[in-house]
Amino acid sequence: MSRFKISDHYNGKQFYNLTPTHNESLYTVLKWKLTSKRIKWPHWIEDEAIPLSPITADDKSVCTWVGHACFLIQLKGMNILTDPVYAKRASPVQFAGPKRVRAAGIPFESLPKIDLVLVSHNHYDHLDLATLKKLHEKDAPHFIVALGDKKLLVDNGISSVQEMDWWEETNFKETKIHFLPSQHWSARGLHDKCHSLWGGHMISQGDHKIYFGGDSGYSDHFLQIKNKIGTPDISLIPIGAYEPRWFMKDLHMNPDDAVKAHLDLGSKKSLAMHYGTFQLTDEAIDDPLKDLSLALEKYGVSDSDFMSLKHGGSFHFKA
Repeated sequence: MSRFKISDHYNGKQFYNLTPTHNESLYTVLKWKLTSKRIKWPHWIEDEAIPLSPITADDKSVCTWVGHACFLIQLKGMNILTDPVYAKRASPVQFAGPKRVRAAGIPFESLPKIDLVLVSHNHYDHLDLATLKKLHEKDAPHFIVALGDKKLLVDNGISSVQEMDWWEETNFKETKIHFLPSQHWSARGLHDKCHSLWGGHMISQGDHKIYFGGDSGYSDHFLQIKNKIGTPDISLIPIGAYEPRWFMKDLHMNPDDAVKAHLDLGSKKSLAMHYGTFQLTDEAIDDPLKDLSLALEKYGVSDSDFMSLKHGGSFHFKA
């Protein structure tokens, strides 16, 4: 008997993408590792501390980049964190694996009370159990995770957890959350590949919409989201972890893909994420911003419409 309802993205054993993607077999992983021309990142970057920017009466929302895929989203009456990772490494162990090269843009102790945590999928650079447990102990927020990930959190003492399938919606404190398709995959070990789902979120408070893209390759799901859910005011879109393209193309967007996603969504404003914190792939630390600048020029998009923030930097969307 299958764990979840059979669907166009679940066959009773594994989840899969709506658009066929290449299989990340052990052979292709080894090929990448053996042929990798990884550009070395700095050991550590000391960023200037930026005081947390509070929401004001003139704001519909404030989005502050904590780092990687983590944003603090301040809305009227609630605070949301996306994919919070405060660990030193994006790894199952803290003595090996991708190590952060800069501190979180908001120190953990400086976070305001968190009401809601959105987790896009179970990769270690997006779902860090130690951080989630600390948030549970600090604020007891509600957690929304992808289908198949609830048990992981509950087994680790986190009580208020809700898992969602693609296109499902829920309400939390007069704010609507949709869980939406992305093109990616899941795994936390060698034997659980695609046993849980992956996706993004649309956060709607009144007529104000914020899209959080999680982690994704480029496909037509961005157009589907716009057509089914509507155009976001703000989109949080990944631009990093994309080289080499022969291996990463299906599952990680590069900046050119990210700008196409921005246009497909019809987003009023987009903020770049998923770069500059953990070296996951081969590109240099500053390549995503260089390539984003080229892509914006190519597609005629202003850098005031698709922006990059400093770590700890905030964007205020005015009412």
